[in-house]
Amino acid sequence: MDKNTVDVLFTEILNRHQSFFMLLIRDKFEQDDAKDVFQDACLHLYQILETKFDGNEDLFNSKAWLRTVIKNFCLSELRNRNRKKSVKLIPEYQTTIIRQNYTETDISDGLASDLLDVNAIMTELLKLVSKQEALMLKMKYYYDKPSTYISQRLNIAHVNVSIGRIKERIIQKSGIKNFDELISKYNWSD
Repeated sequence: MDKNTVDVLFTEILNRHQSFFMLLIRDKFEQDDAKDVFQDACLHLYQILETKFDGNEDLFNSKAWLRTVIKNFCLSELRNRNRKKSVKLIPEYQTTIIRQNYTETDISDGLASDLLDVNAIMTELLKLVSKQEALMLKMKYYYDKPSTYISQRLNIAHVNVSIGRIKERIIQKSGIKNFDELISKYNWSD
């Protein structure tokens, strides 16, 4: 198919269905990411038109086909983004050095040592769970992110149930009775 026909068809599809595409994309992505994903989806659609268009315009007038193309692209994009995420944790010896060198001097020794004890305890407790579960706890309690945000970013359904089970597992493995109080005292910045 020649380039002019593909350009006209692509322009017509965008004129008819641009708001529909944006609704599908905003359903999966946040406002800032939606614009970039929309542009990438348009490029993807254009490539499909270039390579697979056989002259059957009825297929491209079908909203169901277009919805499938955009939704599959969005799911693929989400998978790629989740795959690219990696959590880099600072080794324990570095966090110890940081705490020793950068502890505020105006805090009384008792409070500073108590804070270090809480941090040491929480560091050990977080080793009882996977890195993803530790990240989930950090996102919930340190960054104060809502469950829907955590669910989208980590691709986990029922975040609150998962967090409850993680806390129960930590309590069972460690024997700590008041885990919520420990979480509130923990300095998550390390």
